[in-house]
Amino acid sequence: MQELVGQTFSLADGRYKVVDVRQLSGEAMVYAEEIGRDTKKSSNRRPRRAAFHYGDIAELLQADKTA
Repeated sequence: MQELVGQTFSLADGRYKVVDVRQLSGEAMVYAEEIGRDTKKSSNRRPRRAAFHYGDIAELLQADKTA
């Protein structure tokens, strides 16, 4: 699963880059950071990293590979 690190995917609210993958209780969790977000803006209160279940974003990662 570490081969996912560095891959990117898009969601409705932005574009993300995978920074870490962990196995937790038999399930893969993918940690990603939003690309191009200005983290210095005080109005932007979203966390720097987001966690996703691999099964929820697997198709998004595959779609980005073929694009």
